[in-house]
Amino acid sequence: MPWHRPHWRPEALRGAACLLLAGLVLAGCAVPPRPAPCTRLQWLGSTTMARDEPVNGSTIGGISGLDYDARRGDYVAISDDRSAHGPARWMRLRVEQVPAERRAGPNPWQAQVTEVHPLRDAEGRWLRPRHAAPAAQPVPDPEAIRLLPDGSLLWTEEGDLARGFGPSLVRADAEGRQRTRWFYPFEDESGTPGVRSNFGFEGLAVTADGRHAWLALEAPLRQDGPRASADTAGAPVRISLVDLSDGRMLRQIAYQPDAVPAASRGLLRRREVNGISEILSDGPSHLLVLERSYSPGHGFGARLYRIGLDTDDAPDTLALPSFARTPPQTAAKTLIADLSTLQRGRLDNMEAMSWGPPLPDGTRTLVFASDDNFNPSQANQVLITAYLPQERCAP
Repeated sequence: MPWHRPHWRPEALRGAACLLLAGLVLAGCAVPPRPAPCTRLQWLGSTTMARDEPVNGSTIGGISGLDYDARRGDYVAISDDRSAHGPARWMRLRVEQVPAERRAGPNPWQAQVTEVHPLRDAEGRWLRPRHAAPAAQPVPDPEAIRLLPDGSLLWTEEGDLARGFGPSLVRADAEGRQRTRWFYPFEDESGTPGVRSNFGFEGLAVTADGRHAWLALEAPLRQDGPRASADTAGAPVRISLVDLSDGRMLRQIAYQPDAVPAASRGLLRRREVNGISEILSDGPSHLLVLERSYSPGHGFGARLYRIGLDTDDAPDTLALPSFARTPPQTAAKTLIADLSTLQRGRLDNMEAMSWGPPLPDGTRTLVFASDDNFNPSQANQVLITAYLPQERCAP
């Protein structure tokens, strides 16, 4: 999602405390996060991507989704540009270590966009900005992307509520041309759309067989309760399982984000945010959930959690029309890492997360990327970590 331009202060991004949910109205049903018994994320390095050299006429930026393509050894990524800095697009990029003799500086890591492709509708047209979009086509607002086993693409859109389009899931061919699009209005009992503008589908995770996908909203539906602030964790957020053959929602779980870790002052408090920015499958019965926060005057934060998907850990909430009226049992979550304690220096707007190639010993790598909002004061950060198995994590 796009964010207001932050004004950084020297004290920005102090270590964010993991606040408990004591002030939450639904606290009786929420499960406080369990601390990780040890640190499972091992820091490998970070880099940034330059914006000053457009690729195929499109400005590099707004990275909101990332997924590793093991067949090619690179990543697909998606920009949340609403066709304002070039056509709405997906990209290919490489993240790799550079040998010492080829480095331009001391950093051994390099990330570079190698290809840019427009996202296209079912007729093959690129997606138009608001002033030019036809009535039958929502203004693009891409947020997450995943590769399917057959090489096709799956991507989410937050929706164009002002023009009557709810958040959607798009299945596209390997070139980015739409095959199918499913809309999800999340209407309340009166038929009013319940999704908050700019808080639609931020997270996308695909099951190993490619037959199902989990879709995560960024914030609670209006009928479910308030968004998070520095005073309260707010209401739970819905994460839904869909069938990729027909788009049907099969199951849903309630996830409780944290409160915003740092309070702003005065009217700036209205811009405090904490919610889900990405999810990722971690085996058949777990999801990794990335929570991203922002507070004016303090900057961005990000925490990585792990949740179980078994019905005992995460009961089905699909039949509940309102969490405010019927508080759900939320999924138990375990803190894996606070990214602000891993990143050396300022943490940017983390919105993308993907598995990467394994290390020589078989350890999985986990890669994060930030959305710079096309803001010169921000950066296209890429963080590279190792995700250690439980038996190898450091105390």
